Amino acid sequence: RQRAAGPDGVRAAARWRAHVDAGRWLLDEDVYWAQPFAFWEMPEHVTAALEEAALVVLKGDANYRRLLGDRHWELSEPFATVGRAFGARAPLLALRTLKAELGCGIPEDQSARAAAADDQWLVSGKWGVIHFYHSDDD
Repeated sequence: RQRAAGPDGVRAAARWRAHVDAGRWLLDEDVYWAQPFAFWEMPEHVTAALEEAALVVLKGDANYRRLLGDRHWELSEPFATVGRAFGARAPLLALRTLKAELGCGIPEDQSARAAAADDQWLVSGKWGVIHFYHSDDD
């Protein structure tokens, strides 16, 4: 089922289109992005292209799983541990709605608060994470 965008969505879409049209944002196609490989298995040509980026934005469950290698990390494991394994040195922003018991970078006190509020918080799709990592921060 598709919903019509409200006025805020229409304005955001226009701004985003302007960024693409002006060359400030680059949308890049490569068969690699449709493959199931972990990001540390990124081919050299993709890594090289991302090295030039001011920011790499990964969103969604599949990309988040690839970032974590589809492995179960301790939820409290710092995102920097995972971010270091990303193939490119560009700043990395990861956005994900939690829909599977897989994650990292969530402090124990936040996990406890979320669990107290919703016993299905890791899988309900009502909670999410925003992670940022830049290798210059190490």
